[in-house]
Amino acid sequence: MKSHSIFNDQRLDKEYDSLVSEMVTGGSAVINRSCTNASARKSAYRFINNPKVTLSAIASDMIKQLMSNIQTLNIKEILVAQDTMEVVRENIVKRLGKGGREVLECARTNKGMRSHSAIVMDGLRGMPLGFGYLHIWGRTPKPLSEVKEEDYKEDRKRQPSYYIKDPDTGKTRYKYNIPIMERDSESSRWIDAPNAIRKAIDESVHIIMVQDREGDMYPVLTLSSELTNFDIVVRAAKKRKVKLPGGDTKGLFEYTESVTAAATREITISGGPRKRKRKATVEIKYGEVTVLRPHSPVYPQKSVDLYFVRVQEVNKPKNQSEDIDWLLLTTLQVADLASAEKVIGYYRRRWFIEDFHRLLKKKGFGIEDIQVESPHAFEINLAVCIKSAYETALLKKGFDSNDDTSPATLVFTPLEMKIVDNLNKEFNTEKKIYKNPFKKGSLAWAAWAVACEGGWSAMPSQPKPGLITFKRGIDRIQTIYQYLSKGG
Repeated sequence: MKSHSIFNDQRLDKEYDSLVSEMVTGGSAVINRSCTNASARKSAYRFINNPKVTLSAIASDMIKQLMSNIQTLNIKEILVAQDTMEVVRENIVKRLGKGGREVLECARTNKGMRSHSAIVMDGLRGMPLGFGYLHIWGRTPKPLSEVKEEDYKEDRKRQPSYYIKDPDTGKTRYKYNIPIMERDSESSRWIDAPNAIRKAIDESVHIIMVQDREGDMYPVLTLSSELTNFDIVVRAAKKRKVKLPGGDTKGLFEYTESVTAAATREITISGGPRKRKRKATVEIKYGEVTVLRPHSPVYPQKSVDLYFVRVQEVNKPKNQSEDIDWLLLTTLQVADLASAEKVIGYYRRRWFIEDFHRLLKKKGFGIEDIQVESPHAFEINLAVCIKSAYETALLKKGFDSNDDTSPATLVFTPLEMKIVDNLNKEFNTEKKIYKNPFKKGSLAWAAWAVACEGGWSAMPSQPKPGLITFKRGIDRIQTIYQYLSKGG
């Protein structure tokens, strides 16, 4: 749980390790809640406001840890799950606006900032290995005095912010005629992340990038032809055109809808804040398609040959408002039903990053309650919280997978391993009926003890422990760790 040194300053290294530990122990991204005394709070604020402490340095350290995990575990295939998270801080924006100070906005709500991250997982078991990319940013809005009437028009193409001056001709051009790779935009993050990960990780490691509908962009579909030993699985969102064998074209969704189903399966849909857990009967279709490039902008590659896997719910219950319909595009060969189901499995594993973002918000670490006003201080505060929260999410994943081949050293230091070992002895006495079923030293073994320390009874009648239970367990372990590390 401790970080490697990433700054050329022992004092900053110590403050960084201390703040990570305080946030895990306190279970909050808010410094005033996580730090236990005035001295710790003063040190934390000094750290996040220090110009020598940069997001790029913290992200670089995360990537080094990822590379070390891949090498140590001899991983040959990895999954990369990307996602963008919006952090809404409405109260902070109002306070800054009243004082006439700089306000950084999000794209949709204009009340906060954004982060884009890529979590890397073991392709065989789905076990998270670390972060391959992390970027945090916000938009600088126009002063109200400069906002023109056309900024509010419904036709977005007429808004001034959608035009730029061409550096070659000096003429005004529609911004989105320029390919994503050639402009500094939020959409370019979906291209930057896989490029950075492929550059950092040895080319012998097979990368499979798994993305939801937000990542359905033509440059993403062509990445496999540009990067070595690299494949994609993307959930389709855009109404693209596909080329049929006879030369005609048809809509992507219409064509895949017409394909005969290869099999019917019953799957379990996980519950969430706005939906209940349920079982669904789905049809699985698969095949090959040639996807044509969009009309504008003009990308060099006119078309891309892909495989598709479509999962559609049948016999939907009357009281169910939203049915299952996943259209997955992939460069992985899908020649039979087994390979189609494997692609579906890859896509479902990306949900880990959704659960992780849920942990960062609401009942978890409460990142939307961060009170710091400086954009630099906020991004450092958020980056430290992301590092702290990841360890909690990793433990839950280790427990849920029932896999005792991944080592607990992915999360714990040697001293923390001793603490976990003692907890296991405490929760596995001879009188105990339900004992730790996992191999000693594995991540699942450690997660079992952490869940018990967080209040889980280990009874078969009790549901599996949730993220908040694991957070409570880590909080208590960190309290013991701090006591022992100080000579207690």
